Amino acid sequence: MRSQLRPDNYARHTLERYTGSNVKDFGSRILLCNFHRYIKDFADMYSLKIQSNYWSVVHDREKDVSIINHGVGSPNAGIIMHCLSFLDNINCVLMLGMCGGIDDSLEVGDLLIPTASIRDEGTSAHYLPQNVPAQPTFGINRISEEVIKKELDIIARSGIMLTTDYRMWEFDTEFIDYIIKHRIIAIDMEIATLFAVGYAMNVPTGALMLVSDLPLRKGGIKSKDSASEIFHTYTRQHLDIGIKILDEMKAQHCPEK
Repeated sequence: MRSQLRPDNYARHTLERYTGSNVKDFGSRILLCNFHRYIKDFADMYSLKIQSNYWSVVHDREKDVSIINHGVGSPNAGIIMHCLSFLDNINCVLMLGMCGGIDDSLEVGDLLIPTASIRDEGTSAHYLPQNVPAQPTFGINRISEEVIKKELDIIARSGIMLTTDYRMWEFDTEFIDYIIKHRIIAIDMEIATLFAVGYAMNVPTGALMLVSDLPLRKGGIKSKDSASEIFHTYTRQHLDIGIKILDEMKAQHCPEK
């Protein structure tokens, strides 16, 4: 049986098993997220059905968009990007992620467009040499900036993030010193992996991040209560802007593969 598997059908079968849906149902434009709240809000907004297995997904055939909750962490990010790259109709991927704000000017609720992310995780090394930077597709960044300016009348923050698989770094002073020294704007657990695998597998990929906590400030580490408040206050707007970014990319025929 093993000899019958090829990278393409193995990736498609994995996507079907993990989401509980058929590969033919996936739109050409993909929203990724880490939390079920985004999936539920998307389904409620368009009266659509949630399909679930290990991951959850909602397909909007009219908009040609699918949103997938692939969970937290670099390995999950690598798996989802690798699988999506084998969809025949894939056009682009936009991650709606949450991050810890490091730069002093950031506040909870701010939107951030990463220009790159340092690869302090293990998954991306399987796809790119370590000296290759993890960067988004810059056409997606451009349109993200345009949409945020139009919809919110603000200039979105941008800068270099750090992606780590070190979950409890907030209590490691040596790690914190590294972050400060290199002027990292924010930190997360997936973005570098998504960018690196997207680049390696030729999938245009971008991200719109929501600052969900300020871990270097006193009392700034996200708690159970503050996380609930973030979801209640900011995620619907975050999702709405992400959808509008995909709509604008479609209108501008961007990115062209």
